[in-house]
Amino acid sequence: MKRVAAIAVALWAMLATVEAAEESFDVSAYEKKTFEWKGFIEVRPERQWLARDAVGYMLLYPGEERTVADRTAAAAEVSGVLRHETLSFNFTGHAGWIDEPRGNDHDGRMYEAYGAWQIDTQSNVELGKRALRWGKGYAWSPVAFLERPKDPLDPELAREGFAMGTASYVRSFDSPLKTVSLTAVVLPVTSSLNEDFAAGSEGNHTNPALKLYTLLWDADIDLIWSGAGSRGARYGFDFSRNLGSNLEVHGEWAHSSDVLRPVLTGAGTLTVQTRDVSSALIGARYLSERDTTVIFELYRNGGGYTTEELDAFYRTVRSGVGTPSLAPLARQAALQGYNRPNVAQHYAYLRVSQKEPFDILDFTPAVTLIANTDDHSWSLVPEAVYAGIKDMELRLRAVFNTGDPSSEFSEKAVSKRLELRARLYF
Repeated sequence: MKRVAAIAVALWAMLATVEAAEESFDVSAYEKKTFEWKGFIEVRPERQWLARDAVGYMLLYPGEERTVADRTAAAAEVSGVLRHETLSFNFTGHAGWIDEPRGNDHDGRMYEAYGAWQIDTQSNVELGKRALRWGKGYAWSPVAFLERPKDPLDPELAREGFAMGTASYVRSFDSPLKTVSLTAVVLPVTSSLNEDFAAGSEGNHTNPALKLYTLLWDADIDLIWSGAGSRGARYGFDFSRNLGSNLEVHGEWAHSSDVLRPVLTGAGTLTVQTRDVSSALIGARYLSERDTTVIFELYRNGGGYTTEELDAFYRTVRSGVGTPSLAPLARQAALQGYNRPNVAQHYAYLRVSQKEPFDILDFTPAVTLIANTDDHSWSLVPEAVYAGIKDMELRLRAVFNTGDPSSEFSEKAVSKRLELRARLYF
């Protein structure tokens, strides 16, 4: 009887504890709010040390003699969501201002503004300006057919989307094939809508696309197709797979038809070629037990320029300095493609970051290397981030561009750069 009584007392105590826990559990804290929003404001002073013999400098500061340039930039970004039952409206607005030796400028636009309808647990529809996130690559993404390109130095920054309509359907299974989802997209282009997606084409186009996602044997796999329209037809796939608790591998492959490619000819003219190209990426992400993160990627840009083609462009720019008739050709070639970031064919990316080294709380140093593996030039970016002040983040970063003469990173206007970014979240 004493044992029974002891068990009864123990059970009563357990039930009382559970009841008290249930009474103190705040369910509302986990419910989605009707309206949520967040944002930040930032200021970013910067000093640049210029390479006066570089082609980039000749294009940026023609006829000027500068060794340094000071820039100050500021930005504000606000994002939020308004919900009502199965409907929601999502938005992200961005405003920026910059002051530099060539003058100052400001800009404000909506990165995203779209409505969503969750029809049921398996299907939803979205309509409006949307920034997709297709692909598994960190610094680059060949299969991101309906997106603006990433900045490899800041790949996690928000980017402006395009006006589109999307519909998705998802199913789950109790088998090696755990999940399947299909997303259909229509991205219309007219004279007043998504005109910067046209890429030189004329007329109105619907630009349909499909993405089939599967979770098969614990591997994320996407099959992606984009129909011909404002751009040529494109298709590809990506994958991501954890090989353990600390190692992930990923890759992408894409084939694009009728890609427009401006090329300087030996006759001293600029012609636009049309060709089919294939691009690919393979990479890995490793997290050590000491919170060291390593990201490595190899990227083949099928539409990029060869070392010889870039060398011809550099010679044209230099010749244009002393030959006025060549100067417009050099500027036109730069604007149409030769002066874009990561314009060559083969790149390597390496980023190593360490969370709170030596037990310094809220401190994360990192170093990033982007290398052109064709001409062996590279950009080295060490940085340090401190987030120990409430709602504030400070980032100090330097950039060093190095390479042999007539190589991609040696021809940048800036040989080295130092910047401080102070960001206040709200």
